[in-house]
Amino acid sequence: MARVVSEIEKKPVIGRQLFDIVTSGMYDNPLMIYREYIQNSVDSIDLAIQSELLSHESAQISISLNGHNRSIVIEDNGQGLDNDTAHGILTNLGCSPKEGTSQRGFRGIGRLGGLAYCDELVFETRSAGDELISVVRWNRKEFDAIAADTRRNITLSEMIQAVATLEYDDPTEETPLHFFRVTLRNVHRFHSDMLMNLKSVTDYLAHSAPVPYNHQTFFYAEEIEQYLSDVSDYRCYQIQVNGRQVFRPYADEVKLSTNSSDKIQGIEYYQFKTVDGETIALGWYAKTQFLATLPNALNVKGIRIRQGNIEVGGEHCLDDKFSEPRFSGWQIGEIHVVNNSLKPNARRDGFEHTPNFERFLEQAHALGRHLSSVCRKSSNTRIASVRVQSSLEQLEKLFNDPLTYIDEEHYQQAVENSQTTLASLEKLANNGIPDDLKARFDAVREKMESASHKPVLLEHVLDGRKLKHTDPKDLLKHVARTIIENYSTSKSPEDILQQIFANYTNSNFASHMVNAAYSGK
Repeated sequence: MARVVSEIEKKPVIGRQLFDIVTSGMYDNPLMIYREYIQNSVDSIDLAIQSELLSHESAQISISLNGHNRSIVIEDNGQGLDNDTAHGILTNLGCSPKEGTSQRGFRGIGRLGGLAYCDELVFETRSAGDELISVVRWNRKEFDAIAADTRRNITLSEMIQAVATLEYDDPTEETPLHFFRVTLRNVHRFHSDMLMNLKSVTDYLAHSAPVPYNHQTFFYAEEIEQYLSDVSDYRCYQIQVNGRQVFRPYADEVKLSTNSSDKIQGIEYYQFKTVDGETIALGWYAKTQFLATLPNALNVKGIRIRQGNIEVGGEHCLDDKFSEPRFSGWQIGEIHVVNNSLKPNARRDGFEHTPNFERFLEQAHALGRHLSSVCRKSSNTRIASVRVQSSLEQLEKLFNDPLTYIDEEHYQQAVENSQTTLASLEKLANNGIPDDLKARFDAVREKMESASHKPVLLEHVLDGRKLKHTDPKDLLKHVARTIIENYSTSKSPEDILQQIFANYTNSNFASHMVNAAYSGK
């Protein structure tokens, strides 16, 4: 029989390996550290606004990339941390004072993510003008030296004491009254050096950070903002990278390639709700022609999920909710979680599994099926349009162009073939074709049903004198050569026949017959 003890007899040891997890092991994309620091900045700004330390209009987050010094500085003018609590909060792990609040960061582990990519991570802050600057320095080289000594077994607490240095600095006249500053010094060159790449950083923040829509390039910006005003924690912030403000990447024109583009023609809105009718999330997607997968360079691909106006997951988060995952990449849109009804996981690449999240997934599946159907219908319409376009050209030649037929039987066969083609076009047209093709389609059908059309037959225009002086062998060579030269480019047998007939018809008489035939006389 098991013996129950009232308490654990041996005190558990939390090893320094946990430090590896919250630094090097947290994120698969180095750029995610920007999201974590900005998340903390906007929480601090919200507190400053609530305390009336600053207005929302004057709130600002600035990011400075210095390639020469290999440094990154992220600074906000939010509430900051006071001297009494700063050192404790900034050296604690997994015990955030934000837990249970409406703030975005609540696990107390994201702030150390930057230590994986630099030699020294520095936090500086104060909350009032009469305070010193609280400074915490994290030494990556010291951490690596300790970790390399596998014989040394130390706890997480001992590791923090070994690599973190606590200081107070005197402020200068330029020191803000309240602020928080993160500095990464001697940033490592990782992969494509994306952490120091201005475009990579700006593009990442444009879709992941709580930045505003660009009203200059996106007509529907104001309309969407009005719709999202019901989301209590939906706010946008002024974020600058090397002095340039960052905006969401959406624009009216969707450039698909050098010579192809689409256009946002409207916005469709929808809601996800609990079984009790409470709102889980508000969403929107752009109504386009749904022509193809959007290029990665546009930075708008996929329905993005956001909480507190910060992205959770990425462009592929809902891929498996579509009947064909590729259709996810045809979409432009967002889903905004309402009132913290879903809880992001530690990596913010998904959500914790709760009844609300289960309900969210059910409705995301319904959305994916609907948009998949829209994409499939659009694809079928384009395929139909291409086939209609090709077939229409042949029918228009039959009734509009001056074609010469071998005899009446040949002409009647061409008419029967065109009637069969027209019947198949009618089926394709039922899937929907552009108005210009519809007008051409109707015009051809009207001419086909008219009895006024008279064909030009070969016997009417054949020039006997030319044939009389043509050697039969040369004639056969001409026919064979013409077929070979035109076979691959001709769309119908009649096209090749016109090339063969051209040298053996009376051009003046042929013109007269053609004019008579196509004038209806």
